[in-house]
Amino acid sequence: EAAKYTYELCLFKTAKQKESAHGGTHLGDWSDASLDPDEGTRLWNWRKGAKCWNGPERSATAVVTCGAKTTVLSADEPETCRYVFEVESPVACDEEFR
Repeated sequence: EAAKYTYELCLFKTAKQKESAHGGTHLGDWSDASLDPDEGTRLWNWRKGAKCWNGPERSATAVVTCGAKTTVLSADEPETCRYVFEVESPVACDEEFR
């Protein structure tokens, strides 16, 4: 039910999941950025988020492709408390990193 939430992904800071105007769930602190050489995409990672009641600490990964402005295109939770986002950003348009 991703549509019920909004997400805040801050480079070099934190990632959060919000359900209302109050607070939110801490998905993680900025960890690193890397390049997936096979796909030509950038990966932004947040780790050590709030612990799930029945599992691991939350974490988030953004798969970043070239786009005119930084926009979250989709959000998914393929495994318990591990979030994956598709993001477009001009940051990923530099040919040097493709």
